[in-house]
Amino acid sequence: MTERQRRVQPGRLRDPETGEWNRKEIWHYLRGWVAVAVALAVVFGGLWFVGTRAWDAWQEFRTAEDYEGEGAEQVQIQIPTGATMRQIGDLLAEADVVSSADTFVRVANSRSEDAARVQAGTYSMLTRMPAAAAFERLLDPAFQVRDMIQFREGQRLTEQVALMAEATGIPAEEFTEVVTNRIAELGLPEWAPADNAEGFLFPDTYELPTDRTALSVTRLATTHFSTVANELDFANQAAASPAENPYTALIMASVLEREANRQEDRYRVARVFYNRLAEGMPLQSDATIAYANNITGRVFTTDAERAIDSPYNTYLNTGLPPGPVTSPSRNALDAALHPAEGNWLYFVVVNLDTGETEFNDTYEAHQASVNKLQEWCQTQAPGRCQ
Repeated sequence: MTERQRRVQPGRLRDPETGEWNRKEIWHYLRGWVAVAVALAVVFGGLWFVGTRAWDAWQEFRTAEDYEGEGAEQVQIQIPTGATMRQIGDLLAEADVVSSADTFVRVANSRSEDAARVQAGTYSMLTRMPAAAAFERLLDPAFQVRDMIQFREGQRLTEQVALMAEATGIPAEEFTEVVTNRIAELGLPEWAPADNAEGFLFPDTYELPTDRTALSVTRLATTHFSTVANELDFANQAAASPAENPYTALIMASVLEREANRQEDRYRVARVFYNRLAEGMPLQSDATIAYANNITGRVFTTDAERAIDSPYNTYLNTGLPPGPVTSPSRNALDAALHPAEGNWLYFVVVNLDTGETEFNDTYEAHQASVNKLQEWCQTQAPGRCQ
């Protein structure tokens, strides 16, 4: 074998004697490995592509049925009265709270006893929630958005109408129509007059209904009045009281609500007024004068206001006014039914800060109490007693 032949012997990368590289063999080997690497890259790239597409398809399938995670953005969902789980699921799916209404319904059906606890109302939810998490939120009162309205003790009907209109966005005229011309629909006691709803909207805090109307909102308070009246056995107790009938007792309670600063004093103020009625004396109630003049926020009235020509003017007229002047509290209703025992004919608040009130049998003693009030006004609260 010649020297040249030995150097180029196939399969040898280097000459064993000289150590020279066989460039032809090196290129042959490299070309083979490159081909293998390319083949492997094609295989693994294909596997990666197929795997990625398969994973994406699986995730798409999963999220088409249900979302994962904790949810995304805040959103409020309103569930109407009487909605079925299917209808609730549709509402949630439309708002993107759940991915599938079917999945939500399956969750609800698997927990049928809990599903019965889901109430109508507005709920704070998250978009893209798992169906089970959305269902749990509907069971948790902490996530229910409560729309409330509060009637305070001693408010008159016009104030309550304005409050209902503001709280609901329903025009005040619609509430006025209800309390003026639709009184028969308010569920009032049978002894209530057919033409006057004043005094029958019980002062309390109420949750506004989802499907609200002027009638449904007003009925929240009138229905509660009937409940309280039944609890007090108001009609029967009134018949046995100095009022002699429930509507007269309601009128008396409405006056007591504004005239007595402290609850414990209302029973004695009731006795003063009943005694004055028995004596044929005018009540001389500033609460009725305020009602006749449509004024609020003041304790005292002026001579001009007390001269108004109105059946509610208890300075000029004897007897009770023709109707309630406020919505009385439960305490005032009870005081009208159960006045304290006593011979008092007069009372006056002698300290507007504490509500301290003095009761007297004679006009002379009453004037002494009035002087005490005037002294307190001059030294403690100039301008408040105007």
